[in-house]
Amino acid sequence: MDVLRYRREIRWLFQAALLIFVATIAVGMGAGTGLIEFSPSQALTHLHSGVVGWISLGVVAAGLWLYGGTAPREGGERWVTWTSILLIGSVPLFVLAWTGSMPFLAVAGSLVLLGIAAYVVWMLGQVARIGYRRLTTPQLGVALGVVTLVVGSAIGVAIAAQEATAAFQLPPTIHLVHAQTQESAYLFLAAMSLAYWRLHANDRTTRGTWMVWLFFAAGVIIALSLLANSIEGAAAFIPFDIAAFAILLTLAWRRIVTPGWLAAGSARHYAVAIPFAAAYLAIFIYIVLGVTVLRLWSDPSQIPSNLIPAVSHPFFVGMVTNVLFGLLFDMTSGKRSVWPWADHVLFWGMNLAVAAFTIAILLEADAWFKLITPILGLSILVGIAAFTMRLWSSSEQAFAQEAPARV
Repeated sequence: MDVLRYRREIRWLFQAALLIFVATIAVGMGAGTGLIEFSPSQALTHLHSGVVGWISLGVVAAGLWLYGGTAPREGGERWVTWTSILLIGSVPLFVLAWTGSMPFLAVAGSLVLLGIAAYVVWMLGQVARIGYRRLTTPQLGVALGVVTLVVGSAIGVAIAAQEATAAFQLPPTIHLVHAQTQESAYLFLAAMSLAYWRLHANDRTTRGTWMVWLFFAAGVIIALSLLANSIEGAAAFIPFDIAAFAILLTLAWRRIVTPGWLAAGSARHYAVAIPFAAAYLAIFIYIVLGVTVLRLWSDPSQIPSNLIPAVSHPFFVGMVTNVLFGLLFDMTSGKRSVWPWADHVLFWGMNLAVAAFTIAILLEADAWFKLITPILGLSILVGIAAFTMRLWSSSEQAFAQEAPARV
């Protein structure tokens, strides 16, 4: 077990991410059990606390892990420390701002954007130091993903500024552009790159390079097509994403199929993320083809309301959250004596509930939600509590730099 170069900042970021995830779960459980009415502001708080708070802080921590490795710290690395502090301080304000005024949201979003931009400046410096040809496949994928995150975040801040001031007018499709830049161009690429890292290796292969650039191209195609108000053009992403996903399967299928499903460990978290990614991709492709080729709906406004949340849960929870919990497991593997039973509760409770939740949404079986939601929420809360205790069980904890999935 080696000690990570940025172990302090990684621990801060993941701990902040876990705490913010509690807010995501609380709002989701309240809505799913019928205790609160899911108003637009609550829905957006639920979404952004999960995507920006839990997920993006986790991706930032993973990037520090990938690029920092176990090399000794050097002088002049305060940039990483202060960037981490800025993000940890500004993201909770941003989440809170969704319950307040639009000017507050614009200011808080600008602070988050500043922190993300500072992080990307650091990462691009590391990319230049290493050199493109010597970057590993996961490093390349995460770098492209977080650069895209800056673009998507800037669009989000611009939307908030427009609604706060009415001083300018953005294109009518800008909300869709923002969403797909963050999801398809940033998060899908970053999550698949991290999954490649833990399922395959932190290496550079020709197929892995093609996978990264195909995923990136697919996301860019969607965002630019929506910006041009061309839904038909967005369909061009489909062969790119399918090809990239197929490449990932050819590289890691053995570890996806046989990770050791009954063994408590990170392997099964990474493995189960892949079928959830396939489910997300299948539903998303169906939606796009339904508008552009099959002509099931004359315009996006006629898409059945259950299809959008059916895309979201496999994506954000089934795919990305599993990858992040896998990383947390690897980082704290030396502290499994703390609530060892929690690993099974988290894995089986969360994943069976997400699968059931997605089926219930597709079937419009609203009555199922009151049963499924507590299982999903409580399973994740158990995981949050367990990993929090493991993260802080020793101030000198050594983190595993490499912990490929066991087969």
